[in-house]
Amino acid sequence: MLIRASGITDVGLKREGNEDCFSTDDTLGLYVVADGMGGHLAGEVASKVAVELINKSFRHWMESGLEEEEVFGIPDQTLTKRGNYILGSIRLANRVVHEMAEMHDEYHGMGTTIAVLAVFQGQIIAANVGDSRIYMLRNGHLERLSKDHTIVSEQVEMGIMDPKDAETSPLKHVLTKNLGSAEFVTAEVFEFEPADGDRFLLCTDGLTDLVNDEEILQMIQAEESPEVFCRNCVDEALKRGGHDNTTVVSVFLSGITPPKQGPLKRLGIFFADSITGVHKTFRKLKP
Repeated sequence: MLIRASGITDVGLKREGNEDCFSTDDTLGLYVVADGMGGHLAGEVASKVAVELINKSFRHWMESGLEEEEVFGIPDQTLTKRGNYILGSIRLANRVVHEMAEMHDEYHGMGTTIAVLAVFQGQIIAANVGDSRIYMLRNGHLERLSKDHTIVSEQVEMGIMDPKDAETSPLKHVLTKNLGSAEFVTAEVFEFEPADGDRFLLCTDGLTDLVNDEEILQMIQAEESPEVFCRNCVDEALKRGGHDNTTVVSVFLSGITPPKQGPLKRLGIFFADSITGVHKTFRKLKP
């Protein structure tokens, strides 16, 4: 399997600082995007701490081969060991960011979104909290793997709000969850098999506020270079006003044998030490 990946972040045209953060690690197969929020510099701290902790903890657990029971928090028995490593790293990052916000006045109220993609031979793991997104291009279809954790997204899901109205709603950016705002967090997690030619995009809302899914599909199909694709995404956001920080990470896969046609699992897990219940829904990939 050949992995080609790239990432870029841009402060935009309206903001003085960049509260986004990202990492790409081809040797580990781990890709992370975060969009911080909070007071003066707090958003930058939250996103950086979360990205660094997820990388360090996941690498440590992968290299040490710890059993799921030894990883931070209660393991989910329906996930693979690597899946639990990803969940554990997100839980750990959430706890640390939350404690920093509680202990230091200058960090009060800080938090961050997170989008994580882990790529292995025969396995993809994707996870998110907040409204930073993960997309997958497969067989000409653009699939949004992540779920926006916003008030508007929940209202659309419940049938209270029309999707078209959601695009212009003043509640569009009000998050229902992020890393750091609470001691425990719910994450969206997927595990599935990769297919030859899969392409992935992780991005903050600085892109998706200005570039819609159809336009993303056209751009990711048209470009063979992940580096150029990332640059094109940021340039397009800047052309349309660049009102926010924009961060984009792309991962292009090739040289993969055909996958088994298994389901794509979406798992919603509540990470409270006293709670072991797991809520799951399932859906299949588009053909």
